Order: sequence, then structure tokens, then C-alpha cells
Amino acid sequence: MGSGNKAKGKKTNFGSYYRSPEEYEAMVWCLKNKIIVAPLAADKVKTNPQNFYIDIIIQGRLSRSPNTFDAKELWPQIYKYYKYYYDKHRKSV
Repeated sequence: MGSGNKAKGKKTNFGSYYRSPEEYEAMVWCLKNKIIVAPLAADKVKTNPQNFYIDIIIQGRLSRSPNTFDAKELWPQIYKYYKYYYDKHRKSV
């Protein structure tokens, strides 16, 4: 058999991260205030991507992280962004 594509059979492993109550509060606040933080697959594979950009949409304006994150880093980083925008903007809204 040939070497094939290693990523083909490899499932995306997001690890076992679970948000804290404070991170949940920050996420809910952000969503209510039209701040969305979402993953975007950076890999060209159609299934089981391993690397992701993070898109940040603030009131319709899109920004993308310059770096990619592997699947296990993804959710902790998304919640760091939610917390950052929550702390930065909650007093001004």
C-alpha cells in the first residue's frame, strides 16, 4: 500500500477543554453584543482538520487571527478572545 494522506483517517482531537463559568458569562455577553468568535479550518482537507484560524466578527466586521491553532489549543484560545472583548467593552456598552 502507498503512504496515502495521513490526515485522512485521523479524527480531529479537540482535547477535553471545558469553559469556566466566567468564560461562559463572557461568551454570552459577547454574543448579546454582536461579538462572535468562531473557528475556521486552515487545512485544505474536507474532513477532520487539525489546524484552525479564529475569526472574530464585531458588529459585522471580520478579523482573522494571523496564526493558526491546533485543535487542542482552539477552544481555550476562543474563550481567551471572548474574555478579552468582554473585559475591554462591557463597561462601555
